[in-house]
Amino acid sequence: MAANGRTLFEKLIYVGIATFFLWPFVQLWSIKAIPLINSDTHLRASVALENLMEGALERSYEASGYTEGFKPIPGYEDIGLNGKIEAVPQPDFPDCLLVRAQVKWGGFPFTKTISLEYLKSRTRP
Repeated sequence: MAANGRTLFEKLIYVGIATFFLWPFVQLWSIKAIPLINSDTHLRASVALENLMEGALERSYEASGYTEGFKPIPGYEDIGLNGKIEAVPQPDFPDCLLVRAQVKWGGFPFTKTISLEYLKSRTRP
C-alpha cells in the first residue's frame, strides 16, 4: 500500500505556520544581511532601532519603568521614522523588566514596523 504524499495545500499551511513562528527571529537579521528592497530605508531603520534599544538599556534599573509614545527620531525626518520605547515589569518573574523598542515609518496602509525586545533584570544584594 503506497502512502499518499502531502497535498500542495498542506505544504503551504506548514510553510505558513513555520514562517509565522520563525519571522520574528530573522526579521532584523534579514534586513541587514539580505536586502530584498534596493533601498537603504530598512537599514537606516534597523540602525535607529538598535540605537533606541541601547539608549533604553543605558538607563538604571530604577529609572527603567516607563512607556513613551511614538516620537520622531532626530536625523531621520526624511523618511518619517518614529520610535517608541516601553519598559514594563515582567509578570512571571520578579525584578525583571521587558524592554521593547519599536520604529515605524510609512503611510497608513503601508506602515512598516520593526521591533526589538530585551529582558532586563537585576540581582538582589
